[in-house]
Amino acid sequence: MIRRLPPPPRSVCFDVPDGHGVIEVIGDESGSLLLLAGDPAVLEANDGCGSLGWLAARAGTGGPGLSEVKYLTEWLGAPGLVPDPQNGHAEPPDPQCLRPLLSLLAPGRYVMTAALAPHHLRVVHPRARRVQSWYADEELALVTTDAWPPRDHRAVRGYGDRIRAGGGLPALVALFPTAESSVGHLLDGHHKLAAYERAGARPLVIRLAPQEPRPFRRDDVDRARAAFSEGAPRPQRDVLGGVFSSLRTESV
Repeated sequence: MIRRLPPPPRSVCFDVPDGHGVIEVIGDESGSLLLLAGDPAVLEANDGCGSLGWLAARAGTGGPGLSEVKYLTEWLGAPGLVPDPQNGHAEPPDPQCLRPLLSLLAPGRYVMTAALAPHHLRVVHPRARRVQSWYADEELALVTTDAWPPRDHRAVRGYGDRIRAGGGLPALVALFPTAESSVGHLLDGHHKLAAYERAGARPLVIRLAPQEPRPFRRDDVDRARAAFSEGAPRPQRDVLGGVFSSLRTESV
């Protein structure tokens, strides 16, 4: 008997013509760089040490926090998205509901989907100038961009109560370099994600990705090398050096 693959989640395309460029992602399925206000902040990439080996690194002495999007929390706490019980897909929300966040993106055209995360989900939390590596045997990995685990335990408990009660599920928002990428940067929803983990439930994830991904350019790699490697222990520089060398061969 031939097993049919589930249909892909329904997507919505929308334009951000006047984005402020506070948040931008560059790269492709082999690796991406999250830029905050134009500065390299979080890197995720294949480490070149195995077919499924990946790493994530964070720049700076303190983790970058996306405080600008916090006022979306109330709506994302109960966005009214209903996953299909068969495949977990949900109708994407109206982009206008995410306008406060979308206005922070780099200008361009984006693709949005919404669905329950797969059962095998990895949460990766790179600390400042340290490499976090993992064997990518999951279907999805989310790289944190704020404190992890979250410090507001009351908020986590509140979301946990809502998840266990059923009904309206809270949603996370993650930015991916391409629609097909299996690793994304968690922009909003750290407390919600912690609550899902405590409840043993699959989180509802709103995925954003540029319709036309921007590849690494030579100056992107040079800036990232300086941001992630300066002052780092030698072993980390060696690991990142291999990644940057690989990215350079693919940059334009």
